[in-house]
Amino acid sequence: MFKLTGEVQAGFNRIAGIIFHMLKLKGDATVDIAVTDDASMRELNKTTRGVDGTTDVLSYPALDRIVDFTRKNYPNDYDEQQKAVVLGEIAINLDAAARQAEEYGTGAREVNYLFVHGMLHLLGYDHIDENDKAKMRELEEAALAEQDKSVVVAVVGRPNAGKSSIVNAIVGEKVSIVSPKPQTTRDRITGICTEGSRQIIFLDTPGMFKPRTKLDEHMDKSIRSSLGGDADVVLVVLDSTKGMTEADEKLITERLKCKAPLYIAVNKTDLKGYDGVYPILEKLNPLMTRGEGKSVKDVIPTSCKTGRNIDMLKAALFEECKDGGFLFPADEYTDRPVKFLIAETVREKALLFLQDEIPHGVGVSVRQVDESAQPIRISCDVIVDKQSHKQIAIGDGGEMIKRIGQSARRDIERMLGESVYLELFVKVRTGWRDRSDILKDIGY
Repeated sequence: MFKLTGEVQAGFNRIAGIIFHMLKLKGDATVDIAVTDDASMRELNKTTRGVDGTTDVLSYPALDRIVDFTRKNYPNDYDEQQKAVVLGEIAINLDAAARQAEEYGTGAREVNYLFVHGMLHLLGYDHIDENDKAKMRELEEAALAEQDKSVVVAVVGRPNAGKSSIVNAIVGEKVSIVSPKPQTTRDRITGICTEGSRQIIFLDTPGMFKPRTKLDEHMDKSIRSSLGGDADVVLVVLDSTKGMTEADEKLITERLKCKAPLYIAVNKTDLKGYDGVYPILEKLNPLMTRGEGKSVKDVIPTSCKTGRNIDMLKAALFEECKDGGFLFPADEYTDRPVKFLIAETVREKALLFLQDEIPHGVGVSVRQVDESAQPIRISCDVIVDKQSHKQIAIGDGGEMIKRIGQSARRDIERMLGESVYLELFVKVRTGWRDRSDILKDIGY
């Protein structure tokens, strides 16, 4: 993806994403933007080109060839801080843009046109002869005319298959908590990935299982809601370390009855290797060419740890986007409120540090978020089922709850972009997973 720095104008990020997808580029590249006036552009022309005159846009390419934007392909042009290849710089003259907008009647579109023009120059396009000029003009018009599209994807699978990890990897932010224990996602969480004119809305559901408590019933309802017509696409996530189970086959067969296109991600391939993953792929292959009924659209081996094929999966889902605009603002990555994300962060850390001592009987209720305080003051109750669990959660001399709090605070500060003072209190609520009043208080 393109990472724009400098004086980035409204709409530039969207257009950059459109160009990226239109040209089927891969990897990450950074572009620095400078906005100038006539006088500054004249001086820039003198300094860099030896020309005494103004111009509407200048591009300064850093690369002499365009391939996948990776550190391997561009070891000398890789920015470690940005984690991206340096593509180049663009200078846009707003005075010239205003004159041309009036002359051609293009209005605010003119600045966007100059940005697209500059980007294409960085990517090796030019207008030296008529053929090159026509090709470049075609791409410019296509980028500026692209309409916003979106797709809703339900992510389903057995517990602990890595559904949340895949959503987090594609969205680029932590939307769902990740834990070595199964069934850590308790609600249908919406993750949003927007690039250019395309937007994916993920419904990250809990793992498929048989409900036993009221909390389990809520989780089961969340799954069925995602599959009941909200989704345009279904993504089934399989755990490659467990092979192809009978439960997996049943899940896929059931999902093939839905109208929505079906994709399968065979996850955690870093833990199995080719020899371990190949038998699963071989077993899934006939489902892509079924003689009767709907076929699986694609099977993609993935690893969230190494990033293997995450971009391929994202690209496949972007291709499913349909006209109709965005469902969420382009700068949002989840529809969940801040309190919910705070509670999920604390719960993730509790599950991580208590996984060997307390089963999944941990809930978190956010009591206070005081954003007027400096640092932001947050108070949460960590809810357990038994008195013995409370002692474990607190730890000797309060060491365990302190450890949970410190780890959660770091993630919350990263999420909010502010310093945080986090207080955690451990409360015993016997049978809380079967009590509707407590589940409502927690947010389920």
